[in-house]
Amino acid sequence: MINRSTLKTALTAAILLMSLSTVALANEDVFDQPIEPFSTLECARCHEQVFTDLRDFGGAHKMVCRDCHDTFHNFKRGLTLDERLPSCEDCHEQPHGDDEPMLDCLSCHSNAHAPVTSLNIDQLEPLCAECHNGPAQQLAQPSSHADMSCNECHHEQHGYLPTCIECHDEPHSIFESSASCMQCHPVHNVSIMLYSDEIPNQPCAGCHSEAFDKLEKGHLAHSKLNCTFCHANEHGNVPTCEECHNSQHNPEMLAEFDQCSDCHGSAHDLLPGE
Repeated sequence: MINRSTLKTALTAAILLMSLSTVALANEDVFDQPIEPFSTLECARCHEQVFTDLRDFGGAHKMVCRDCHDTFHNFKRGLTLDERLPSCEDCHEQPHGDDEPMLDCLSCHSNAHAPVTSLNIDQLEPLCAECHNGPAQQLAQPSSHADMSCNECHHEQHGYLPTCIECHDEPHSIFESSASCMQCHPVHNVSIMLYSDEIPNQPCAGCHSEAFDKLEKGHLAHSKLNCTFCHANEHGNVPTCEECHNSQHNPEMLAEFDQCSDCHGSAHDLLPGE
């Protein structure tokens, strides 16, 4: 015969199991409630660090929870954590256009509540190289840019293209020059090519019009050359005639006329020997 104590224990256990079953069945409804009735202060009671991050490093992200979180704890049976969290694309456009992205916002911004400072700096190089393998290969070559990380130049908004003069003094007058650095220098490895015979004379003529006019009107061998044939090493480089020409004169004449231009005039307007 079952005594009264055993019966009471069994009854209590049954009631408890029924209660748990009821909660288990109803928990989706319990948690899947609009966040609207709750104030930001109530959220902060549990999520204190979130509000510290938002205050100090939130940037455009304001301390209004329901701007991003529209459901209390977003509980839905069968959904993963990623599926329950709000998506950055709800407010932000995909920074890499319409193509299938190789990364998402959290690849670079590890904390959505502190996007200003929570950059995965150590991960940026391999992440960028996933798509931008050409620039990555150029940066791997020896040059003054080789030790730089992508974000040192691309440090503003997504897709920001820097200008060379943010770091470098403009070697040609910024007000007069018609040439841009990248007409002569590949930006991710400035040492691959300084100048090329394929660069036309017109960019140089933007500043050096007098020399260009003389060269264009000349009738000797120099008139057929590009500027880069002689000026091939650095900005403002002045070559010597001996780099291409052997001396045709005896020592006595060279002692009196030691510069080719003494007889032949300017290299841009070459004259027959007098």
